[in-house]
Amino acid sequence: MGKNKKRQRNKKDNNVDEVAQLTVEKATDEVLTMTVKSGTKVENMLKFARKALQSGEHRRIVWTGSGQAITRTISCAESLRREFQVHQVTEVSQEIASEGKTSDIPSIRILQSLEKIDPLTPGYQSSEGGTAFWLSARKSGEQSSEASSHGRFAKRRKVQECGESAE
Repeated sequence: MGKNKKRQRNKKDNNVDEVAQLTVEKATDEVLTMTVKSGTKVENMLKFARKALQSGEHRRIVWTGSGQAITRTISCAESLRREFQVHQVTEVSQEIASEGKTSDIPSIRILQSLEKIDPLTPGYQSSEGGTAFWLSARKSGEQSSEASSHGRFAKRRKVQECGESAE
């Protein structure tokens, strides 16, 4: 690899590091950083993260991914969230890559913690799932769903009942 390519790669890595600083936490020894790439096997990442949380070795995990790896990053975080009661902070940003031509690459960082995180932090989701907005919407939704029988599936039942009586 030539000197110019190395300089460009180092410059790109420095730009990524500057932009991708998580507003809540900076990586320390207590935080396990899981970098997901487009070819990453989700199950392998989850096995490693589960072991780290179950053994007590780490209490916080930061999932990072950019470009085509964003969907895999979210999948990893959501799968782990279903298994453990974790508090979560999500940060979406853009990385600046300059390989001949400057381009913005979307990136995501998801901090998951077994310990409580300040709920006023932007992007915070509680361990029960959802933000304050969704929790209030869920409560009002419970009241309205009690009034209607089975909500959106009511039509489907009527169609099945009609089909059964016609036979």
